Amino acid sequence: MMKQNILKIQKALLDKGFDVGALDGIWGPKTSLAVINFKKSIGLKARDKIGPLTRAALFEDRLEEPSLYHGLPPREPDWLRLGRTYLGLQEYRGNRHNPKILEWWVKLGLPFRTDETPWCAGFACGVLEEAGIRSPRSAAARSFHWQRWGQILDGPAPGAIACLWRGKPKGASGHVGFVVGRNKQGHLMLLGGNQANRVSIRPFDKRRVLSYHWPEDKTKPSLAGFSYLPILRSDGKVSTNEA
Repeated sequence: MMKQNILKIQKALLDKGFDVGALDGIWGPKTSLAVINFKKSIGLKARDKIGPLTRAALFEDRLEEPSLYHGLPPREPDWLRLGRTYLGLQEYRGNRHNPKILEWWVKLGLPFRTDETPWCAGFACGVLEEAGIRSPRSAAARSFHWQRWGQILDGPAPGAIACLWRGKPKGASGHVGFVVGRNKQGHLMLLGGNQANRVSIRPFDKRRVLSYHWPEDKTKPSLAGFSYLPILRSDGKVSTNEA
């Protein structure tokens, strides 16, 4: 592997809180261990190999263009940065279930014990609870909207919780995720669980949004609105079914 590619991997691991030692572009013992620990944290086999799933988890949240903020954009809120650490976490095939998803069900006081139960709300609520923020504690994606949870925002901002309809606007099904940005095609980019059976960042049609929420005891973002969101790399294919 070329030195510059190793350096990119080292920087991505460091951004996610994994110690790689020196940023030198050398695949040494610390870099190898950091890859193993990162893969373990998202439920992948503990090997120091960078396959497609690992690469997606490391790099799919990279910025393509800055936002319209003057100067540097504000620091992302703690709960969003925590949520990013789970990028790539996925359901297990067969009779096994990802223990982290089961842990979120227990933390939320919910009766589910599989990773086959739709878990987008489990992820959103679990991350908020881990960040010390009381969530709706529900497996229903629309619970944020139904409960009028937190502070309602007029538009999106990084870290806002977006509640979406699924199927039909006035139905019961939905989806929920954390706003991270937008793409060049004009779609909302959300960090969410149960997106293709894993935690990922995917584009969504912003017309599906029912409401944007912000934790009750946190200061509202000074700038909210689609045009202020940073632009992320994306394949442009909007998510249409998160069941």
